[in-house]
Amino acid sequence: MKHWKLCGAALLALAGNPLFAREIVVAQVAPFGGPLAVSGRDFNLGAMIAFDEVNAAGGIGGNRLRLISRDDGYRSADTAQHVGQLLEQDDPIALIGMWGAENIDAVVEKGLLANAGLPVVGVRSGVAALRKNANLFHVRASYRDEVQRILDQIRTMGSTRIAVVYEDDGFGREAWADVQEMLAKRALKPAAVAVQPKNSLKVDSAVALIAQAEPQAVLLVANTPVAAAIIKGLRAKNSPSFIFATSTVDAEQLVSQLGAAAGGVAVAQSVPNPYKATVPIAREFQNRVKALGIDAARGNFASLEGYIAARVVAEGLRRAGKDASRTGLARGLESMRRFNMGGFVVDFAPGQHEGSRYVDLSLIGTDGRIRQ
Repeated sequence: MKHWKLCGAALLALAGNPLFAREIVVAQVAPFGGPLAVSGRDFNLGAMIAFDEVNAAGGIGGNRLRLISRDDGYRSADTAQHVGQLLEQDDPIALIGMWGAENIDAVVEKGLLANAGLPVVGVRSGVAALRKNANLFHVRASYRDEVQRILDQIRTMGSTRIAVVYEDDGFGREAWADVQEMLAKRALKPAAVAVQPKNSLKVDSAVALIAQAEPQAVLLVANTPVAAAIIKGLRAKNSPSFIFATSTVDAEQLVSQLGAAAGGVAVAQSVPNPYKATVPIAREFQNRVKALGIDAARGNFASLEGYIAARVVAEGLRRAGKDASRTGLARGLESMRRFNMGGFVVDFAPGQHEGSRYVDLSLIGTDGRIRQ
């Protein structure tokens, strides 16, 4: 298995400092290779930037934060294997930024989190079932919250003919169940429903079904490569439908893959717009990206989410005080009631690990710029 290593001369505070009393290890197991690699790497970069910032200010109680990363390629068996190895070899105090319900389920089913009392902060999935697990601390809204926000926006547009395309995966099936419930409350039925095989780029059937229905709006629940293929197909058929996508789609990657064809697509986001200086946490993040000389294109939604998740870990450790343990971290996190991180509020409590319900919509312009 390959270990993901992100090198950057500017991140000097991560290189070690003899003045620190000891290291506190945080680990990330995520897709740094495969179809979701770009998002995985950007989240990792954001977390590194945050830990660098903390270490440069003296660390946590004089202790240095160290991020260890492993590439699971978005394969659940690899996720479980890496987590097991990390527990044996590196003794992490927490995991950060794990991707996908099935990957996390593979770790949970082996008892790796429960047996070790290992917290996971910043889960990259909005699946409802994961929110019942006591080891998981969520810093992003649920898919249900996203669907609600999208359908509210569609309603304000006066659209009633709504088609749905969802990827046949845990997140897609759950989102589809939420859509059915919310449409029923509005006395609406979907104009068309297309079920897309998981990770398949053969989208002709789904595209034909949706285009034929001529909906006013399309709700798309899929990962970025699949979503891009479906949007490209609908554009080729000159479909006038307005397209909304859940946060399973990376807006920047959609623009990279489709160019102008991505224009007009709205994407749900679980963190504030990193390109707007009006939100303090986004402004702090962008200032840090510039100061470190990092490519501005990597100061995006995924890296801002990593930055926020890592700062949540650091705040939890600060609140833990001298008890820099997994249990101490969990208690510290649970004390973060309505904690304002500069325009982004995290709200944990004992037995309440859904830290955020923040959802906004980004609109991709025909020039490739992401607006909000």
